Amino acid sequence: MIDRRSPEWIDRFIAADPGFNRLRMALQVVVSISAALLAERLFVHLTGALQQPVAGLPADLAAKVSAGNHAMLVMSMIVGSMVCLMATFAGPMLPTVGRLYLTILLMPVPMIAGLALGLATGKHRALALTILTLILAGGAYMRRFGPWGFFGGQMLFMGDFMGFFLGSRVDFSTLRWLAPEVFVGAAVAATAQLVLFHPSRRRTLHRIRRSFASRARALVDSALEVLDEPHDRGARRRLGRRTVQLNESALMIDAALAAPGAVPDGVTARQLHQVVFDAEQALSNMARFSATLAHLTMSRQDADLVRMALTAVGRHDSDAAGAAATSLLDRLTEANDQRSTDDTARHRRVILHRFATSVRDWSRLAADPFGSHSTDDDLEFTSSVELVGGWLPGSSKVSASASTERGPRRIDRVRLPNNVRVALQIAVAVSGAIVLGSMLSERRFYWAVIAAFVTFMGANNALEQVRKGLLRVLGTLVGVFVGSLLAHVIGHRTDLAILTVLISIGLGIYLLRVSYAFMVIGITVMVSQMYVQLGEYSDFLLRLRLEETAIGAAVAIVTVLVVFPLRSWQVVRVAARAHAEAVQALADGALRRVTGECADAQLRSAARTLDGAHQSLVAALRPLRGLPGPGSEVHRGLRSAADASVHRARMMLRESTQVVAGPGEGLRPDAERLDAARDRLTGSVEQIATALSDDHRASDHVYTRSASLFDVIGTGRPDAELITPEQLLLRDARLLDESMAAFAAAADLQVRALDADAALLATEVSPQLAEPVEAKRGFDKLNHL
Repeated sequence: MIDRRSPEWIDRFIAADPGFNRLRMALQVVVSISAALLAERLFVHLTGALQQPVAGLPADLAAKVSAGNHAMLVMSMIVGSMVCLMATFAGPMLPTVGRLYLTILLMPVPMIAGLALGLATGKHRALALTILTLILAGGAYMRRFGPWGFFGGQMLFMGDFMGFFLGSRVDFSTLRWLAPEVFVGAAVAATAQLVLFHPSRRRTLHRIRRSFASRARALVDSALEVLDEPHDRGARRRLGRRTVQLNESALMIDAALAAPGAVPDGVTARQLHQVVFDAEQALSNMARFSATLAHLTMSRQDADLVRMALTAVGRHDSDAAGAAATSLLDRLTEANDQRSTDDTARHRRVILHRFATSVRDWSRLAADPFGSHSTDDDLEFTSSVELVGGWLPGSSKVSASASTERGPRRIDRVRLPNNVRVALQIAVAVSGAIVLGSMLSERRFYWAVIAAFVTFMGANNALEQVRKGLLRVLGTLVGVFVGSLLAHVIGHRTDLAILTVLISIGLGIYLLRVSYAFMVIGITVMVSQMYVQLGEYSDFLLRLRLEETAIGAAVAIVTVLVVFPLRSWQVVRVAARAHAEAVQALADGALRRVTGECADAQLRSAARTLDGAHQSLVAALRPLRGLPGPGSEVHRGLRSAADASVHRARMMLRESTQVVAGPGEGLRPDAERLDAARDRLTGSVEQIATALSDDHRASDHVYTRSASLFDVIGTGRPDAELITPEQLLLRDARLLDESMAAFAAAADLQVRALDADAALLATEVSPQLAEPVEAKRGFDKLNHL
């Protein structure tokens, strides 16, 4: 739904951050690290931890001891900050509040164990680095055990790294002070979580619903922009992007509804799900149809009514929107009675009709959100959406599935669970980074190690990892310039240094999902301030960090392309297959529904499954965008066909509802022919899924068009020249067949027309799809990506 309009800048801020996930995480990092710095300083002041007495020492020696004490104070603060940083990431990843606090309180255990290992082996370089490599690889393997495995591996690495780093300064006995400091950090993190950032499922749902409303307004604004400037490519891209973002918010609401205690009093999860589902469908449809209308010749009165309707929706004026929709439908009824044979005029009437009914659906929903949503209220709501770290999973799940399937090339034929594949790659990359990084600097080689390691964090396949490695270098390059400037301006003023660190890391966390480079810039600025406080800063040191980072990123990039590579085309293949399977399920259910064989709740679940599959496909295709050669071509072909298929399958769902709810027999008299057409359509879509399965060559499979079968049904009905739900459903089935034929061609299947009446085929099937398609191949050429 669209609530009342907020100021534009607030709307944009809310729309950019669904549920305020980014803002809350950034604030929690800043607040908890600030508290940890204060707590660790107080702990050191009260206990004298890791401090040496300076009383009675000569002035020059006292200055050296004081500098050493300050350095150890800084290290104590860093230890506590590390725990708080990791605790911040735990919130969205843990399913229950109890597990969240238990995880935070247990974080010191693996970190202290790592500190002990690092301190014990620090003076034995070969052994220490071997253990460090095994810990990083083992941490990747431990991800199979969920969040606890992930955080256990991360804390063990952080402890071991810190112990190795301190090994040249202190001995093993300092663990008796470092261990309490870790627990101080965990206590601060748990307290900050409890007092200021305690997770409330209900408030989370409320925040995501606000984001949905802001994104809905942004979508309507884009629709008006496209209507006014139909040839503005930027406006059309914004409309497409905001349609996907609205769907993202709707899916996040669905996932939040499944959490215990999330639903506000007075409504059920199923009611709220259906309201959001219907609102998103109405808004997305009116945006798409308005974009189509922008390129059609409309009368001035029709154009004014379309603009009036969109403006009313943007203002959340349900009465004005409903009135505009009614006026449009009345005008179309008059035109419908004339039964014009002009195909262009008929097409325009159909699009206007669908735009008007979408606006009418929204206005009724806005006026009475829960008035007509009671059919399935007694059923328990089960979400089809699962979030990862508070966000949609992106390409992570399809990448994990692709990792266990074979590719056509010898190097791609090894099937491995994704955590095992990543563990082996990390072991190789870290080993290479240690060797090459040490050749540049035996003391600072760890920057190369960290750069190699983080390339695998949050990146799921080869191209994503390559992109992250390059962003790491780019962010470090910018961060070196910014960090150097701030280091010279701030100098040794500790208060300003702490403020700079907090701002830089907060902005880095907030902008992380915009670009990983922002996070790296923040970390580099933080590192520069840390070395100023340690008395080790120099411009040469920052340049060395850049060089080591470039070495680590380069090693990681070579590794992911050579050592058990999970190529992006394999992930795209799995995502495309899941998309085709979801389209098949929804189309089959929508056509069965008109003969009474499929329930409404089952269809909405299938639609949400399709939405999730589409979001995963979009994420899997993203690294191919802008690449030279076939990669970009496949991105465009699959993406445009996938977008169209989702829209048309969702329209089939809507029209099947109208057919069932309408008077008369609907399509039941045509049940036998409809079943045959449905079987052909779903069977052809199934061919896409089969062709994209493991060990199959897509070009050996054929997609057979089914549009002519639906056309035969439509032209043989008494309402053939009218705009009725039955005719619109059949039209959507034909258009879905068209978009899936384009999808099949982009995936390298052959596309053939159904063997039917030649005259019928001549009018129904596009010339380029009437025979097997050999042009515009590309999917099978992506083996190297």
